[in-house]
Amino acid sequence: MLRSLQLTLINQGVVLKEQLIRGIGEERGDFLGTMGWMAVAATVLVLAHGLITGWLPSFTKSIFSTMESLV
Repeated sequence: MLRSLQLTLINQGVVLKEQLIRGIGEERGDFLGTMGWMAVAATVLVLAHGLITGWLPSFTKSIFSTMESLV
């Protein structure tokens, strides 16, 4: 009787582990997608701020002038 109870608990633990892994796998995709969209939004905000304050055009101009001096 004790052995059958042990086997039942082990089987339930295996099933619970499989369900937990499957659930985490589904959530991991949602989490990574959310993090990706947050990175895109942060990039857009930085570019918009750079255009509004005026440092982005001068920054790109300095990059291209440096590249032209290398050629």
